[in-house]
Amino acid sequence: YEGNTTDSGVPEGANDKRDNGQYDENGNCLGQIYIFNGSDRRCRKSGLTVAFGGCCSDDEYWFGLGKCKPEEIQLAKLRSKGLCHKVGEYCSKKIDLGFTEICIERSETYCCFRSKLSRIVHEQGRPQMKSSIRSWGDAGDGDGPNCRGYTPEEFQMLDFSRIDLSEWYGDIQTSSQGQIQNKMQQSIGNFYNKATR
Repeated sequence: YEGNTTDSGVPEGANDKRDNGQYDENGNCLGQIYIFNGSDRRCRKSGLTVAFGGCCSDDEYWFGLGKCKPEEIQLAKLRSKGLCHKVGEYCSKKIDLGFTEICIERSETYCCFRSKLSRIVHEQGRPQMKSSIRSWGDAGDGDGPNCRGYTPEEFQMLDFSRIDLSEWYGDIQTSSQGQIQNKMQQSIGNFYNKATR
């Protein structure tokens, strides 16, 4: 079927905004600054190209059945850490039968961020906006996803009292508790070692 297939949709990352712009001789940024910038990530959900197993599973067992790309495996890891927001799914590959086209592969699209805090601020902050950042865009069959970060002006408009950060606080608390327990165990172990000498 390879000869008659066409990729459809906007290519992955086509709309991504870059954080590293040009600078003048004084170090001033010459481009647009984006706060909590995201990136467009995709995985093939089902179809002939992945032996119907799909590469969007969180279960690494399924990755061995199809020919999943390294980027798809990386996306699964980012999703398991809570760094991604699902935008949707679309037909990413079609086969032309001459009289009609049939979708032979569907893909899921995500906006992924560098931290869970970034994702939370986007998921709960975007509905507050009246600018183009309010929308996540589409999965890939139109203009593609909108994963860009906030401009400084948009970020100033966010009402953080309406953003629930409890999911992020839970991670901080769990991490701190684990670190405290490790330090206590190390201190007790060191004391025991010194006492038994």
